[in-house]
Amino acid sequence: MTFYDFFMEPFERLGLGILRKNLVKQARGSVLEIGAGTGLNLPYYRWDQISSLVMIDKELNRKALDKKIKDIPAGELSLREVNVMELPFEDESFDTVLFTLVFCSVGDVDKGLREVKRVLKKDGKMLFIEHVRPEKEPLGKTFDLLTPFWKRIASGCHLNRETHKHFERLGFEIRLEKKIFSRIFIGGTGRIKDTYQTTE
Repeated sequence: MTFYDFFMEPFERLGLGILRKNLVKQARGSVLEIGAGTGLNLPYYRWDQISSLVMIDKELNRKALDKKIKDIPAGELSLREVNVMELPFEDESFDTVLFTLVFCSVGDVDKGLREVKRVLKKDGKMLFIEHVRPEKEPLGKTFDLLTPFWKRIASGCHLNRETHKHFERLGFEIRLEKKIFSRIFIGGTGRIKDTYQTTE
């Protein structure tokens, strides 16, 4: 088990794992997962409804991922070292774009989400889990105070980002499925606004 998996295990057991499972199982068709990490999402994919899965990260944890992908059928999954702000894929390439706990550490959130929107098919679905600034005080202000220190020790992770507000501003229609741990973690689905009302 990696340090990250060890650190996340209590959150996974207390609700994050259920949220993760419920979202990842919705992935269909050609899938792009941004922020492959240690492969925590892999057990929850339903391979009978996926034609291909591309997992990307700025720097892949090959050792952790290799242990988790050994039983996946050859040809259905590929790994690439890619920055979400510069996705090397054609417009409207994917039916599903999924990311979990990624945009807290992206250098330019808007630029990254514009790339997500570009490569997602017009009738495609975005699936996400993010941690965000708590709505309640004084917890929110505490996260503001901790963020400068946390960024230095956690690869640029911002504890106080409000990523869900970026979604709405950049043209995604969002449905939040759950908010957990004092609304620190949020999870849900999104579609590009002008197609949302005409798709399931």
